[in-house]
Order: sequence, then C-alpha cells, then structure tokens
Amino acid sequence: MELPAIIFLLLAVLGWGLGAFFDKVSLRHMDPSGAFYVRSLFLIALFTPLVLWKYQQTRQSLLGSDKMGPICVMLSVIVSMGGVFFYLKALSGGEATKIVPLASTYPFVTFVLALLFLGESFTLNKFIGTMLLSGGIYFISK
Repeated sequence: MELPAIIFLLLAVLGWGLGAFFDKVSLRHMDPSGAFYVRSLFLIALFTPLVLWKYQQTRQSLLGSDKMGPICVMLSVIVSMGGVFFYLKALSGGEATKIVPLASTYPFVTFVLALLFLGESFTLNKFIGTMLLSGGIYFISK
C-alpha cells in the first residue's frame, strides 16, 4: 500500500473512532432518534454549501453516469443512514466498548456480498483475514 493510501486510511480510522466517541457522548444528552435527526440536519447544513460549490462537478457526475449510478448512491445513503440509526439505538442501550467493535464487523457482510454479486475473487487469505477481524472484534467485546 502506498503512503498516501495509508495516511488516508489512518485519518479515516481516526475520524470514525472520534465519531463513535462523540456519538456515545451525545447520547448522554439526547435520545438516539433525536441524535439521528440532528446528525441529518448538520449533514445537510454542512454539505449543502459544498455541493453548491462543486455543483458543476456533481451535475457532470450525474449526467455522465448510467441510471444505476445515482440509484446505487441513493441506496448507499438509505442503508448507511439506516445503519447509523440502528447503531445509535444500540449505542444508547449498551457500552461503547462493546457496541462499537461489534458494529465494526460489517466488513464480513461486504466480503460475502462482494463475492456473491461483484464477482470478486475468493482467496483463503481474504477469508481468513476477514474472519480473524470479525472474530477478534467479537472477542474484544466480550
């Protein structure tokens, strides 16, 4: 893996880790449904100016794609935000040190779906690595 990819990966992990921390802290001050809708409001407020600033690029991406591109993006948003909603519900009723790692087993779902529907190759290394990650996360949360 090249250095820029490693740096971006570390920044993503830091962002997700801090995000989960602040999710749990926010649930001390509001219910999970409220946190979900406030999150959505902040997303709209923060990203509307960015979308407007990059309007031409966004428009070209939409017009330059086939019909499935925007549909898949929309489905990604719907299922991801559904996941966030249920994650916040779970986090409000459990310990962050258990809920966050268990919620992080989602790569196993992606692994199976990528094999079944995207035609990605199955290798023993990928399988063992995914199982070790998911299994390790399970045991950490026990």
